[in-house]
Amino acid sequence: MATFRMLLLLSAVALFAAPAVSFAAPGDGQPAPQAGKPVPDKPEKVRDRMTTVSVLATGTDSIGSRLATRLKERFNQSNLFVLNDDEGKDVPKMGLQIETKPEFPSRPNVGSVYSICWTFSQGRGYLRYLLATDSGIVASDDIDALVDKLVERTDGIAAKYSNLWK
Repeated sequence: MATFRMLLLLSAVALFAAPAVSFAAPGDGQPAPQAGKPVPDKPEKVRDRMTTVSVLATGTDSIGSRLATRLKERFNQSNLFVLNDDEGKDVPKMGLQIETKPEFPSRPNVGSVYSICWTFSQGRGYLRYLLATDSGIVASDDIDALVDKLVERTDGIAAKYSNLWK
């Protein structure tokens, strides 16, 4: 008997809690549903927070050169950054200077030691300001994860020092 009362109570609550459904025809004073605007296939560039970056890589190991190449590719694909490696252009930009060396000189394909400095330059002929540094060891399998981390850190540094680009 108690189970029947509980079932009856739950049915009553469900009946009154259900949302009301309207079956009005479009001609009954209700506006006809409008088709939404088509969604663009690729994201547009965000103009209010785009950071011009340049990547300068030095080193002799293959893992380090792959790291620098993938980092440039990621900046080129991003809608938050504009890749500009032309030192002749006189624009304010963030520079990423990467130095890499083999972790073990006798086994160069095992890993790479990297050091990276984020700098800011107002333009050609201006003194560069050091914004941040990082260093570590990367293996061939970990390049993509490190690139994600470095791009995220670059975005954080750009947001932190956004007043320099104005």
